[in-house]
Amino acid sequence: MYITSMTHRDELFHLALRWMNDDFRPEDGKTVSRIFLYESAISSVVVDRMINFLEKLFQANLQMERVRRKQVLRERIIRYLPHHSARNRHLARIFQENPEYFFPRLPIDVILLTTPEQRLVAAGRIKQIFRIAEKVSFRLVDALFQEIRAEARHVSAQRAAALGVTIEQLESSQEDMRDDFVQAEAKIARRFKDRDVHIDSRSMALNDLLGFKVICQQELIDSFAGIVRLEPDMDIVEIEEHTGDYRAVNLLVDIELPPPGELTARLDRVDWSAAARRGLDPGEISTGVEDYVRQGAGRVRVEIILTTYDELMESEFGRCIHELRVLRLRERRTYSGPIAQNAAYLVDYLLALASSPTVDVQELPVKMYGRYLPETMAFSKLELYGCDMDDTLLDAFCPQLYCARPGHASIFT
Repeated sequence: MYITSMTHRDELFHLALRWMNDDFRPEDGKTVSRIFLYESAISSVVVDRMINFLEKLFQANLQMERVRRKQVLRERIIRYLPHHSARNRHLARIFQENPEYFFPRLPIDVILLTTPEQRLVAAGRIKQIFRIAEKVSFRLVDALFQEIRAEARHVSAQRAAALGVTIEQLESSQEDMRDDFVQAEAKIARRFKDRDVHIDSRSMALNDLLGFKVICQQELIDSFAGIVRLEPDMDIVEIEEHTGDYRAVNLLVDIELPPPGELTARLDRVDWSAAARRGLDPGEISTGVEDYVRQGAGRVRVEIILTTYDELMESEFGRCIHELRVLRLRERRTYSGPIAQNAAYLVDYLLALASSPTVDVQELPVKMYGRYLPETMAFSKLELYGCDMDDTLLDAFCPQLYCARPGHASIFT
C-alpha cells in the first residue's frame, strides 16, 4: 500500500511489499507501530491547516464535533439542514422512521465543522482500517488480475496442444475454465513464495486516507479550484467531476508541510505517553521526532470533495447512499480469490499490529500463497491485544479438575 497522506509512505510501501513476498523481519512490528504513531501526529498538523483554510473560506470561527458512529452523523446532518425542501423533508422522514435501515452502527472517524450559526460547512474523515485493507486488496487485484488471466490462457493453450487443437478450437466447459484459472492463480501465488513479485507504488496508491467534504453552494464549487491555487502551500493534483446518481467534485490536493524545524518543534509539544499503549517507549519516540521528520516527505495528499447540501442528503439518505455504493463495488469485483483475500488479511493484520500493544511478532499469520478462513485472522488479531479465544464458553471436554489447564479452573468443579 502506498498511502500518499503519509510522509513515510515509501518506507511503509516497501515493508508491505516485503510482507507480501514473505520477507518478514523481527523489527518490522516496531517499525509499523512507530510509523503510524508519528503519522497520526503529523496528520493533526495537516488537519489544522485544512481547518484554517476552511475558516478563511467561510469567514467564520468553525466549531468542531468528533463523531464515531454513522447514525450520529446522519442525525447531525438532519439537525443542520439549512433549507427544508419537500425532497429533503421526505428523506429525513424515511431515516427517522427506520434508522436501522441506514447502517447505523458503522464505525467512522469524522469531525463536523459548523459555523456559529450551526450551519454545516465541512466534514473531515479518516478512512477506517477495514476500508484501507479492502482498498489495498482491490489495488493488488487490479495490478495482478491481467497476469492471472494471461497465465490462465497459457494453461488453456497447453491443454489445447495436448489435444492437438488450437486454443481457438478448444471446447472448454465452465469447470475446465475454472480449473485453468485456479492453476494460473497458484502459479502467480508461487511467485510471492519465491519473493518475485514487483509492484509499482503508483498502482497501489491510496489518495483518500485523509479527506474533507465541503458542503456549499454551487457558485463556491465552481470557484473552489481557483481559490485553492492561491494558497502557496497547496497544489491541485487532480480534479474529477462525478455526474449521474452521485454528484460531486473530487480534488486531490498536495499540502506542503511546515519546514522540518518548525514541524519538529510542533511535534515536540505532543504528549507521547500514548506510545506505551502501542508497545513503544515514549522517551525513545520523543527523542526520535527530529530524525523521523527529516527523513520523511515534505508534502502529503488530501482528498477534498465538494458537494451541495441537497446532494449530501442524496448521498446519505437518497438515491446514492454511500454504503450501497460500496456494496455494489464489492459485488462487481472481477476477482475475489485467495490472492485478493490474503492481501486484505495481510494489510488488516499490519494495521491491527500498528494499533495494538504488541510489537514483537515472530511470524506473519498469513502468506500470500496460502489459504485461510476469516476465523484464523480474527484469532491472530485478538492475540495482538492479549486476548485468548481458547477460553471457551462450554468446557465440555474438561469436566474434571485435573483436565483444567494451569490457571484455569473447570466450571464443573
